[in-house]
Amino acid sequence: MALEMIERLVSRTDAAYQRWSAVVDDDVDATADGGLLVFCRESLLERNTTYEVGEWLPGHLMIAQEGDRGYLLRCDGDGGPVFSVDLGGLGSADPEIVAPAFEAWQRSGFALPPDPEPDLPTIADVYIDEIPVDGVALLMRARKMLGADWRVVDLKSMLTTQPFLAATSGRLCKLQHALESVPELRQHLFYAADDGLQPVWATESPETR
Repeated sequence: MALEMIERLVSRTDAAYQRWSAVVDDDVDATADGGLLVFCRESLLERNTTYEVGEWLPGHLMIAQEGDRGYLLRCDGDGGPVFSVDLGGLGSADPEIVAPAFEAWQRSGFALPPDPEPDLPTIADVYIDEIPVDGVALLMRARKMLGADWRVVDLKSMLTTQPFLAATSGRLCKLQHALESVPELRQHLFYAADDGLQPVWATESPETR
């Protein structure tokens, strides 16, 4: 992504962001601990190029970052909301609205929405299900993420016995956090509940298994 493209995108953001970015000379630490950085113009090229924002979300500009989450504006000349996205799943996860417009976000001190209360038990047995029978590579990623000691030669046969117990007494909040950077595994990890297997990565309409 060239500098000229960045400038073109900035010129198509809302007026409030253009005014703000024109007078800011350095990244703004909005949380006083480096948690959320709102980028100055000089940082836009590097950050947007690093995460290939233009490839995965054309017409958007990443203007801030907090860990694995990016904050973007749509560059269509009409303004619009500030969006939050998982940088590990660009193009696959739906953006979440953080503020109705950049000006409102700025006035709030770049406040972030509170984390939702966890809707998971602290510890539960974890199961794997619905990985295709030829998905050995995907199961390898699950093996690495879970720190499991499954023998590689057994992986193919394990796929034929799903759902199977992948971890006992797994810490679900920690596992859910790990899934933020491995989106391809989200639909395949479940925990044992009284009413059946439930997804570790909750969806809007989870189904009991």
